Amino acid sequence: MTPEEASEEILEQAALYALGALEGTDRESFEKIVAEGCATCQAVKDFQDIAGLLGSSVAPMAPPASLRATLLQRIASEQKPEGQQSIGEIDVSSEGEGFTIVRSTDDLWRDVEPGIRVKPLSFDKVNGRMTVLARMAPHSRYTAHRHTSPEEFYILEGSLFCGGYLLYPGDYHRAEAGTVHHETSTEDGCLMLMIFSPNNELLESLA
Repeated sequence: MTPEEASEEILEQAALYALGALEGTDRESFEKIVAEGCATCQAVKDFQDIAGLLGSSVAPMAPPASLRATLLQRIASEQKPEGQQSIGEIDVSSEGEGFTIVRSTDDLWRDVEPGIRVKPLSFDKVNGRMTVLARMAPHSRYTAHRHTSPEEFYILEGSLFCGGYLLYPGDYHRAEAGTVHHETSTEDGCLMLMIFSPNNELLESLA
């Protein structure tokens, strides 16, 4: 059989064979046609064989350690319930030239995790750090994370357990880049002013 004699059905089978999608009796029939001398079919089969060899000839490479965390964070953000955002998705806009005004009456609160809401105030594009008001409901906790830049917060209401310390209104906490907050939780709820990087590395799923 010459390439000109290959029917449309045979060409379709050849395409499926090349994709590895031809199975069972259809695969056996196609390989029988190859054996009978179909040059087009033989070329497709040869191509698939070579492609398989190329794949097995490449030395395996370990992905960067940060890849899994990045993927898990992206998956988590895509699975947020309706109306809930990841912190990195929240926009902060300025009003006027060089000034930002956020009113106490501005309805900017966004859910970022169950029981946790933030109200964005400003975003430092140069240093990649965000200023927000954060409110945690009683018995809520925030995912363990590693800081990509310094994180600071000042407790305004309630109490917060963070970095191994129980903090109260008027208390200030700063965590340097590279440090880890294994547990951030509150029993009675809290309100705090935070300055942090929205690109912190989430760690809970890597334990």
